[in-house]
Amino acid sequence: MTHLTSDELIDAMEGVLASERQAHLTACAECQRQRDELAGVLNEAKLSSAPEPSPLFWKHFSARVNEAIDTDAANAWPQWLRWQVLLPLGAVAMIILALMISIPKLAPDDAFVAPAAFVASDAPAVDDNWGAFVELVGELDLETASAAGVIEPGVADQAVLSLNAEERLELSRLLQAELTRAKS
Repeated sequence: MTHLTSDELIDAMEGVLASERQAHLTACAECQRQRDELAGVLNEAKLSSAPEPSPLFWKHFSARVNEAIDTDAANAWPQWLRWQVLLPLGAVAMIILALMISIPKLAPDDAFVAPAAFVASDAPAVDDNWGAFVELVGELDLETASAAGVIEPGVADQAVLSLNAEERLELSRLLQAELTRAKS
């Protein structure tokens, strides 16, 4: 049988140990020695007395604790620098930063980008955003885009009118290449 645990030794000292474990205690010299040592320590603790503090101790103790709390509060960080405020602000800053990185900036030269339908098949894609739009929406002709409200009437005409001579020549070349490709 196993020796008594520390809880069982305390139960033995209080006289509430189970009968089968009490039988082990009476037969085991090691468990009796541990019980006697524990009883000696308990008796020494009962004999030593700690003086009770004066009634003023608790009053002064309370004042010192309140003073320490006030000093700690005065030296604490400002209310807006606490983690409960900084954590949401940091999250918002991270979202803004992620959006700024993920949304490409248009250079002034990229103000007008020809739709994919007007780009020659062998020409490289000019704008990834237009490609993503085409993938989501599909090929749109001018009438369908106008009916859907994507392009307002007259916007394409105004865009063509605002082109300089070099841009008009490029648009013409692209339209010719697209018409040639469509006929094939």
